[in-house]
Amino acid sequence: MDQSPEQINSKHTIEPHVLMFPIPFQGPVNCFLKLAELLCLSGIHVTFLNTQHIHRPLLRHTQVLSRFSRYPNFRFETIPDGVEHETPVSVDRFPEVMEGVDAVTKPLFREMMVSGKFSWKSERPVTVMIPDAYFSFAVDVAKEASVPVICFETMSPCCLWTSFLNLPTLIEAGEVPFKGWFSSCLITR
Repeated sequence: MDQSPEQINSKHTIEPHVLMFPIPFQGPVNCFLKLAELLCLSGIHVTFLNTQHIHRPLLRHTQVLSRFSRYPNFRFETIPDGVEHETPVSVDRFPEVMEGVDAVTKPLFREMMVSGKFSWKSERPVTVMIPDAYFSFAVDVAKEASVPVICFETMSPCCLWTSFLNLPTLIEAGEVPFKGWFSSCLITR
């Protein structure tokens, strides 16, 4: 019979181990890397889980390995994502990337957390998960794996409001693009 996290904790102390899982785009990955560095400075073990789609260009075009080489408590892991691109995919292909994550990454991630390399059965189990807030499936997996979860939102409230909540409504209502006297005038103030 499998042991619960409480049973394992009662036998010995487990060091904090945070699993960070950003959506596979440069902006969110950069935000997560900054948070990861702060956690590493605090002495917390951090595993940074990237999809293969973003990890290859991250290693090829940045100094991320040398930046994090001074933290022995940091490591990268990758997970397949179903995206077959060598170069980073722009945000206009967001739905394609997220479909790949949904079809390929989600079941593999569940396996890693519930009974695989990050589970309570592993040598260094994850004690807290910090997924991107867009990955709602990660919350379900965290509950199933009995791991506390803190969702990290990398989008600014302004971006969220204009891009997802309000802008489509304004376009639909014909308010955007702006019409009227100011659309053809140079604004000088």
